[in-house]
Amino acid sequence: MTLFRVPGPIGVNVSNNSGPGPEFSASLGNFQAPTTGWTGDIFPSSFSQTPSVMRKMTKTTDLVEQIDNDYADICHNMRSEAFGKLMMDYRDEAVAYTQTRTAELHRWDEQAKARTLTWFNSSDDEIRDYLLPRLGSTMRVLKSLTPDNFDYDTGENRQLSGCLPGQGMFEEGAIASVCPIDTERHRILINMKFFTIPKRGVTFGTNIFTGKDSQLQTLIHEVTHFNDVASSTDDFYSNKNALFHAKHPKARMNADSLAGYILGINI
Repeated sequence: MTLFRVPGPIGVNVSNNSGPGPEFSASLGNFQAPTTGWTGDIFPSSFSQTPSVMRKMTKTTDLVEQIDNDYADICHNMRSEAFGKLMMDYRDEAVAYTQTRTAELHRWDEQAKARTLTWFNSSDDEIRDYLLPRLGSTMRVLKSLTPDNFDYDTGENRQLSGCLPGQGMFEEGAIASVCPIDTERHRILINMKFFTIPKRGVTFGTNIFTGKDSQLQTLIHEVTHFNDVASSTDDFYSNKNALFHAKHPKARMNADSLAGYILGINI
């Protein structure tokens, strides 16, 4: 009897927050440019395996550093009105940041070129043309989100999204998960660790991002994974690691790179 190995959930922890982490490819099929319209043709005809979950991870040993004055202070109840309001606030902020970055790309001045050079090692027109449709798709999906798009990260909910169940909401290191092929519902599955990281990851009393994982960046990170947005990967976790690998060809498809760029993080 021939045995087949079923792929498990995708995700690795960064080995050291002070330097580059492991490279890990998590590409799920071919990207279809948002401007051409979504046809649902995600995988080559020869692809027959069940897709895996894409996840935002954090290093568990860094939680003491991450829990600061910006600590999430809402109840861990995703059915509550408070949680729904929190996520809608993040949605609106994420839309505003995406609009700002889109306007910057349209201006394509020295500041805009410097930012793409920092995150993607390019200030050519090609990187602008690459980013514009993906930011447009990010904004489209963000604007469509309601509290109903968020649920607990469980095996059952992953299966409903079209992905493998994995180990559920208590898996070490996971913050949130999506199934990239869930382009109709855009379900975002939340782990309990989501509630232990800063809300926006800014220096207390300012709007300056520290570069740490945050709930706001996690939302943008997860949205970019969808195949009708950017089909982003998780090759380089954390902003520091993403910036370290800015010269890597995969940087432009890396979820933390795209999310960090949209937020304008500068560390």
